[in-house]
Amino acid sequence: MRRSALLAVLTVVASVLPGQTVPAQAAPGSVHQRLDAAPAAAARQKLDVAPAAPQSLDAAAPAVQHVDAEPAAVQTNLDAAAARTTPDAAPAAVRMTFDAAPEPVAKGEAVTLTGRVWRTARGNQARVDFYFHANGTPANSFTYQGFATTTDAGRFSHRAVAQTTGTWKAVYAGSTSRRNAARLDAVQVFQRRSREIAGWSQQTGAWQSPTIRIPTQDYKAIFSWTCPQEGSPFVHLAWTGQGGGSEYVHGAKPTGSLTLNGHAGARNGYFKVSTSADCTWRVRVFSGVAAFQV
Repeated sequence: MRRSALLAVLTVVASVLPGQTVPAQAAPGSVHQRLDAAPAAAARQKLDVAPAAPQSLDAAAPAVQHVDAEPAAVQTNLDAAAARTTPDAAPAAVRMTFDAAPEPVAKGEAVTLTGRVWRTARGNQARVDFYFHANGTPANSFTYQGFATTTDAGRFSHRAVAQTTGTWKAVYAGSTSRRNAARLDAVQVFQRRSREIAGWSQQTGAWQSPTIRIPTQDYKAIFSWTCPQEGSPFVHLAWTGQGGGSEYVHGAKPTGSLTLNGHAGARNGYFKVSTSADCTWRVRVFSGVAAFQV
């Protein structure tokens, strides 16, 4: 019995050894197998899937190429927009000089307008217009006086006739590449006239002036009058110098004017007037020459 019982136990043990486990003892082993298998499976799946990722990047390559090409297109659009909105370059400033001479100038004589307008040493040929503003007229009342064409160096010259005191203006209109410019120069114009040193007016038939001095050897006395039409009108003007010498003019008309050109000057003397009744007269005495602004 004892031997048969032992054989039975060995038979049971032998039936379990070929690969089967006792359920109570296998449970812990299955847990370990699952825990051990999980990381390996996950790792194998990641390794198996990893090569596919570069394929997705390769498939996206055209998109990458599109992104690389986009900045050039954007830049082209920006450049085109800038070309439409950016204004042209501002015109460059020029230098300009201007002179009207001589100053002062006698009425009727020539005034020469000269100057230069330039930006570089050469290539400055252009048109310059001239205007004149007479003293005593509204500030903006410039009148056109002609033009001149500059040389290649920018120099210009123009001649005009002096008529009255005022301001000359030279104007360069400018161009697409050069700014406009203008310069002013005032010129005094004078006229030589006889200097008036004395004058009187009366309505009397007999009159004598105070003693005066003629500053130059020659003098001029202008005698004008108006007498009634009736009767026999007459007028008489005489100069009497102290120390001797006399000169006179006379007329016999109801109205008129006479000039006494004397040569007994450079000394003291007086004028004397004689007329018919009820004549009104005036005497103006001139000696020397004076320049008056016109």
